[in-house]
Parts: sequence; C-alpha cells; structure tokens
Amino acid sequence: MYFDNVHTPGEAKSLYRKLAKMHHPDLHGHSTTATMQAINAEYHATLERLDGHTSTGSDGKEHTYHYKADVEQAIIDKITDLLKLQMSNVNIELIGTWIWISGDTKPHKESLKELDCIWHNKRRRWYWRQSSYKRKYSNANFDTLRQMYGSRTFETSEESIATA
Repeated sequence: MYFDNVHTPGEAKSLYRKLAKMHHPDLHGHSTTATMQAINAEYHATLERLDGHTSTGSDGKEHTYHYKADVEQAIIDKITDLLKLQMSNVNIELIGTWIWISGDTKPHKESLKELDCIWHNKRRRWYWRQSSYKRKYSNANFDTLRQMYGSRTFETSEESIATA
C-alpha cells in the first residue's frame, strides 16, 4: 500500500521518513498508533524484500544492501526519540547506521546523555550507534563517510518541527 512503488532501500527510507513525519502519533495528535504500526510493518517488509539489492554509490563502487530488522528498528526508535526532544537549531544526521547530532546541542546535553548519545571530542558533535557495533576509529572526514555509507539529515529547527 504505502511502499508498493519502492524499488531501492534509499527510496524506502526516504518515503518512511516522510510518512513518519506525517503520521507519528507522538509528533502529531491527529495520527493513530495503528496507522504508524502499519507503516512500520510495511517498511520492514519492503526492506526485507530489498535485501541483497545492489546499487552504485556516489563513490562509483557497487554496494549491496543487507537487511537487519533489529538495526533498522533501533535507528528508527532513536531518531524518533531525538525528534521528540524538539531541539531548536540542532541537526540530526544518519550516516550509515550511526546518528550524528550537531548544532546548538549544549542546552540538550543531559537529554542526549539519557538517550545514550556520546560526545565525540575530536569531531565536536554527539553520536549514537548500537552498543554491539565495534569498529576502530576512522580518520575519514564527514564528506567521505557520507559517500561511503550514505547520509540522511533530520533538521530539528522550530520551523521543521512545526511542519513535520
């Protein structure tokens, strides 16, 4: 129904973000939990259908999408929790499976800590990743990381919250 014409994981994720902004009951009083649950179920079914999808990234290399329900749901839940904070002048960016939070974050320091976000001293921004994810530190800059893993931005300015 919602995802019938979706053919790539990127299209699915983009459409999901739009639908979640329109229908999430915690962000809008007019939406129901049942509607959001139906969107979530169809989203996961679509990503599972697209498991193994291969595409060429902006880096010119071939990438294969591997569906992991627990990872996808954890990211959705964390972004939803961050958006509920309604932080003005803060940017939330998903790079691969890591969430990076930048901008005027100082007033939200304690809330970010409560959501298990960690301050990255060298990169001067907060991040969240699944605790089971282990990887050595990368010296790559954010543009390189965006090219390698893909990027989605969620702006939390007062204007975008009001229109979300």
